Amino acid sequence: MFYFCYFRTLRSTVNFNKTVLRAYSIPKVKTLGSVIALNHFDQFYSSIFKNWPSIRLALLCPHNYCAVANVFAQEKSAEKLFGDMDVFNMKDAYYLQLGELGTMADTSDQTNQNMDTDLKDKTYKETLEDQIKSVMPVSVKESADEHHEFMPATEFKHRELDSENLSDFYQPKPNFKAQLIKHGVIHYPEHWEMYYCPRGKFKRFPPPKTDDTGLLNYYLMDGASLLPVFALDVQKDENVGDLCASPGGKSLAILFGLRFGKLVCNDASLSRVNKLKTVLRSYLPDTKEWSKKILVSNLDVCDWKCFDSFDKILLDVPCSNDRLSVTKDSNNIFQQKRFHERMLIPRIQTSMLCTALKALKVGGSLVYSTCTLSPIQNDGVVHMALSNLSTESPFEFSVQDLSTAFFPLRKMFQFSDNCVYGQLVIPFLPLNYGPMYISKITRTK
Repeated sequence: MFYFCYFRTLRSTVNFNKTVLRAYSIPKVKTLGSVIALNHFDQFYSSIFKNWPSIRLALLCPHNYCAVANVFAQEKSAEKLFGDMDVFNMKDAYYLQLGELGTMADTSDQTNQNMDTDLKDKTYKETLEDQIKSVMPVSVKESADEHHEFMPATEFKHRELDSENLSDFYQPKPNFKAQLIKHGVIHYPEHWEMYYCPRGKFKRFPPPKTDDTGLLNYYLMDGASLLPVFALDVQKDENVGDLCASPGGKSLAILFGLRFGKLVCNDASLSRVNKLKTVLRSYLPDTKEWSKKILVSNLDVCDWKCFDSFDKILLDVPCSNDRLSVTKDSNNIFQQKRFHERMLIPRIQTSMLCTALKALKVGGSLVYSTCTLSPIQNDGVVHMALSNLSTESPFEFSVQDLSTAFFPLRKMFQFSDNCVYGQLVIPFLPLNYGPMYISKITRTK
């Protein structure tokens, strides 16, 4: 009896001690997604970008906005919208870099008369291209044919791919080489009124307001987000598809250009589609004309079945969203529980791009864009999509080299020279836009 009571007391004491230790032990803290993201970028991007410390600092700081004036609102001038706030018009800055003082100039006889005698037989566009080439740094004006062959993602010394299967997925197909063609100067959309703060100024635009028309007077977005729409270069009466449209800033930029025929605004998420509809209602007149020209749809791009449908497509795909990943913890793609989801991003992006390219008409163009610095999700996805289509479909495509087209924007954005298939805006504290990758692909057959 004595031994029984002793052991029972001893067991109770042990259990009690375990309970006390459990109550006072330090709980295991989960690593925040933003911390994981920043550590990941430090390991990976530091081997890709020589100026990674500068990019890192800019990523962690608030990014700069651009105010896109609503073409349907009453007031569109900087003075009426912002008073004495120091802002620049992107249109003026763009044409100033092309040697044009003030406003946009057309390819008119008057312009040709001001050219030298030996240039009079050239178009205005050709003349601008000559001006750009004459002042381009060697790294920018290098011919597209002189680009080195694409370097597969697996040859970078980094840890972005944590799965052997994904590494195999990104091995390039033997003998595949994408065709690169030089893109000419892009004519700035005449109805665009885009305002941005001068270099090094960290002022915030006031929130947009509703004017007497009942519409919001401007839309605020990262300035680099305008570049995919600029590269799209929508022409009169073209059918355009914005296939990952929400929250709607790029769709509005297309609309404010007033050059499209019909516009399909699509998103795979129903909640994001509802948000998109709210944005469109806040900026567009409620008329039958616009209801006929704009279609909002809720489809997964990978399930898109309409081929040969569009003259122009904007495909701003879901990505790792570098800036958001290092500053926000809510729903962060770098959370440990979302590891496998993150690893599948490049594969999904490639599938989306392959499907969207098939929806282009012959002669049509698609702009693929992301908001990440990742070479896997940028050049890597473009390369894999074109490589896959070269063997799986009768379609043929070429990549447009946008270095000439984007050259007049070099004082507004900081561009990387690490890309082969596109242009990459990298965050830079005095011009804190992006990241934004833009690649333009044209269907040739």
